[in-house]
Amino acid sequence: MREMVALPEFGPALGRLVLSGEAGGATGLLAPVRIALVTRLLSAAGHARTALAAGDESSARAALRPPVWAALWDQAAEESAALLTAQVDGRIIAAAASARMPAWRVERHRVTPEEHRAMHARLGAVAGEFLRAAAILDGLHGEAWAAQALATVRRLESAWGQLVTVAERELADWEADVQAVAAWRRTRWPLWVFSGGVLAVAAWLGLILGGYLPVPGPLRPLVEFWWARW
Repeated sequence: MREMVALPEFGPALGRLVLSGEAGGATGLLAPVRIALVTRLLSAAGHARTALAAGDESSARAALRPPVWAALWDQAAEESAALLTAQVDGRIIAAAASARMPAWRVERHRVTPEEHRAMHARLGAVAGEFLRAAAILDGLHGEAWAAQALATVRRLESAWGQLVTVAERELADWEADVQAVAAWRRTRWPLWVFSGGVLAVAAWLGLILGGYLPVPGPLRPLVEFWWARW
């Protein structure tokens, strides 16, 4: 009789994925993604254990096939990119409001869809070793498969640490844009030119109405009306 395969507990191998860590920076910002990733992984492991308990190793292996691991990671990378985008956009909008930057100009500084996709790709690209470890699972059975599943979890924990490092770098790279928006000031010379023009016209009209300058023909009816009233 074939011995039943036991899937090791993943918790001890998850390391920083199950630890709260620091509250600030990318670690704190990405905490919801970390929790969601662990939840989805443990759910998949739960399905595998249920299948193993029923003696169905094939279904257990299907619950933890390489595409499952890849999908878990890609979703985490996308959710991380979304949170980083929201963080950067929020800081840019706040800086623009403080600087009184026009809305049309603010849009030029916000994260574009293309930049969001590039951010997603950079975050996802750190999982090379993890995905290679997951790919090996398809060729294994029995205890060797269970041991490789645990090794894959350890690679996932390492990949998450690298993702957080990349996220910190993303935030640092956008800091220059945030500071540029915060330092923006409205150009003053158009206001000065307009104000100077208004004052010059007012002074000219005052001299005409005061009788110090000759009255231009087109303005004579208005000037005579003014003189008749005053």
